[in-house]
Amino acid sequence: MVQIVTRSGLRLHYQTRGVGPVIVLLHPVGLRAAFWDPVIDALSDRFRLISPDLRGHGQSDVPATDFSLEDMARDVIDLIETVGTPPAIICGCSLGGMLAQAVTIAAPQIVRGMVVISAGHSRDDAGRKAVLARANAAMAGMPAIVETTLERWFSEDANPATVATVRAWLLEDDPVLHSRCWRAMAGLDHAGSLGTIRVPALAIAATDDKSVSPSVMQDLAARIPGADYKEIGGAGHLSPLERPKDIAAILGTFAEAVA
Repeated sequence: MVQIVTRSGLRLHYQTRGVGPVIVLLHPVGLRAAFWDPVIDALSDRFRLISPDLRGHGQSDVPATDFSLEDMARDVIDLIETVGTPPAIICGCSLGGMLAQAVTIAAPQIVRGMVVISAGHSRDDAGRKAVLARANAAMAGMPAIVETTLERWFSEDANPATVATVRAWLLEDDPVLHSRCWRAMAGLDHAGSLGTIRVPALAIAATDDKSVSPSVMQDLAARIPGADYKEIGGAGHLSPLERPKDIAAILGTFAEAVA
């Protein structure tokens, strides 16, 4: 992996593969750039794929204090402006999908198209309370939350080896950083800004997602002028890992049309 130093002073590590129109891929909370490897394998013959370890994840620097989704989005903006030959297509899953929205809203000039996979766009009081409860639970240590997280993220038919990989990644995480990420996600509030997005956009849901329902993704798409909506049947929250060929096919078709 290689790195940039963001305007925050943090080093952001990233991997890049392939040649062609740029797609920036943003991973879920607690995971890392390698989350996207199966999708990258399917697309690197046509596109240049850039996948960072988000701040505090993988090999990237860990902030010393709390941070917001907007802080994380600024890291991604720095990455695109530095090595992404903007405008780039931006695609994120879960936390990564929240950041894809934040980047597109804050810096539309560097975004050619946006793909959001299994990510919400706002929190009501109950949702905020549930997210903060996850933040508090993480402080007991990653082993205390890993099994409930995996149950929420994967479908019953998920490959056991894939689940084991994600379990190992989560167990390597720092619980304080994990808690801070959930606190950042508690502040999610893009509902009022999605209507300002003017780049091509696509929302992808998974029918067996226990975290973000298809109806939430349909609502997100409906709020963005001209946005499209797709579903992956039988997959859970981490559809890029459970069904990478399906995600790659949808993302590749979108990216070719946009690029």
